[in-house]
Amino acid sequence: MTLTAIADNRASSDESTHRASPIAWWSLGVLVFIGLYVVLDRQVFVLQIETIRRQMGLNDFQIGLVQGLSVALFSAVAGYPIAWLADRLDRRVVLSICVLIWSLAVAACGLAQNFTGLFFASAMVAAGEAGVLPIAYALIPELFQGRQRVLANSVFAVGGRLGQGMVLSLCGYLIYYVDILRPSLPVAWQGLETWRLAFFAAALPGILVIGLVMSMSAQVKSSMRPNGDLQQTASLAHAQMSVLAFIRSHWGTFGSFFLGMGLLLFGLSAISAFLPVVAMRQMGATPVQVGNFMGVAAFVSSLLGLLFTQLLAKYLRRRLGDHFPIVVLTCSSLLAAVTSSMFLAVHNAAQLFLVLGIQMTLLMCGMMTFPNAIQDMTPRHLRARLVAIIIMVNTVCSSLSPALVGAISDHLKDRPDGLLQAAVWTSCISLLLSAAVLWRCQRTYATTVAAAKATELSAA
Repeated sequence: MTLTAIADNRASSDESTHRASPIAWWSLGVLVFIGLYVVLDRQVFVLQIETIRRQMGLNDFQIGLVQGLSVALFSAVAGYPIAWLADRLDRRVVLSICVLIWSLAVAACGLAQNFTGLFFASAMVAAGEAGVLPIAYALIPELFQGRQRVLANSVFAVGGRLGQGMVLSLCGYLIYYVDILRPSLPVAWQGLETWRLAFFAAALPGILVIGLVMSMSAQVKSSMRPNGDLQQTASLAHAQMSVLAFIRSHWGTFGSFFLGMGLLLFGLSAISAFLPVVAMRQMGATPVQVGNFMGVAAFVSSLLGLLFTQLLAKYLRRRLGDHFPIVVLTCSSLLAAVTSSMFLAVHNAAQLFLVLGIQMTLLMCGMMTFPNAIQDMTPRHLRARLVAIIIMVNTVCSSLSPALVGAISDHLKDRPDGLLQAAVWTSCISLLLSAAVLWRCQRTYATTVAAAKATELSAA
């Protein structure tokens, strides 16, 4: 019997004998909810950014640093140590600590008095958030197997994207009702700015979320022994060396793929981080209107992106073969770059977010094929580590662009549309470069996919 047949028989056995329990699906729902909860602070910040800027005397470069550099540095630094702990301790406890750190840091954002305080508070928010994604992707394979694991991963990814649209809309109403309920608050709180109260309101449910985490299935506990023997340690060291060896042997594919994806996220962040500011500063939109517009745009573009991706897979996958995901990513970047130029022709907030919805739909088609691309080019026993590496690269790239856009905007401050110009041209150039680099990746992508399959079979 061939290695492929053995693997197929094992997969069939897993699917036929293992069905996820109700507590596993409950745990997945908790993971989706936590993934949405820990981005609540970003939406509050986006919707109140103009008020914060005026009251603290910040410039656009400093806003970009708070939204970008603080997130990039602490996410990149904190993510790996948190994942290391999650492999050795009860993952529910590690995730609970992440939620606690996030809640305290969000409250600290509400207490910040200047740029320095806001920068370091937002950095700690990023540190708490950094553990959520790696822990979630470590938990799902322990709760689901076979086709149910594929479904669970899809629910986690799509549920998070669709839910973010709802979170955006809810944040607008959160800010609105904070002002309405102000007379009912303690006297000491009634004179606080709305944005501070909104941060406090976002942080307050953290203790309840920790309770949800601990209600998850006991299967989420780490199966690794705290004090592994020498054989286990040697095996882990060999696996780490194999990751580096595989990347070195296919450096052209991985280098162009990582760079292309980083540029794609850089261009997307350049637009998405500042469009709400443009809508409020240049077009007179209110925070509630911006929250609703962005929420609808995110929700609709996620649904359309999912639909178009399935249609593309149905009609193009056989024709393109292994190249399907990388071709879709390349076209997505190119079309999104063209769409970015359309922002310069808008006249009001509704048109602004209509164009954003079109661009997000195009980018969603690419982002939904991204997991297939990285999974196809990576052997199964190396996949988690390589995914962790690209998440760190993407986080850094997407978080640096707001600082660049803010710096360019400060130089164009004499122009009424200076911020929009800075965001649009940064996005256009980055997305065009992404398409070019991903096009280069196509030349060696199929070879790397074939090597990944061969390596996987030899390790079976």
